[in-house]
Amino acid sequence: MGEIERLVPADIIEQWVFHLRRQRSRAQDAIWLLDEGWSIHDGRYGVATADASARWRAEYEAVIDEVNKLLELYDRINLRTSEYIAVEKKKGRRSTDPRPKKQGIK
Repeated sequence: MGEIERLVPADIIEQWVFHLRRQRSRAQDAIWLLDEGWSIHDGRYGVATADASARWRAEYEAVIDEVNKLLELYDRINLRTSEYIAVEKKKGRRSTDPRPKKQGIK
């Protein structure tokens, strides 16, 4: 099965980007709280059983790294300053391109 080209409406893409930025902001806030001395604990029935701060910090850092990469990709594609535009020009005709003029049959 070949690649399927799909067009996603711009407003949906913008919603995804907004969500990614919000997730990154939440992760940055959580890391700031951890840096300020707060801690996160695993627990059961409201009783803390183990400090989970290091594990959560690693997860928050991974979220920030992944979101930064996705937003960088989004910006490069959106600003048309990336290698993706060059690759796109080398591809064959897309379904969104105007149809070529038909040649007369002789």
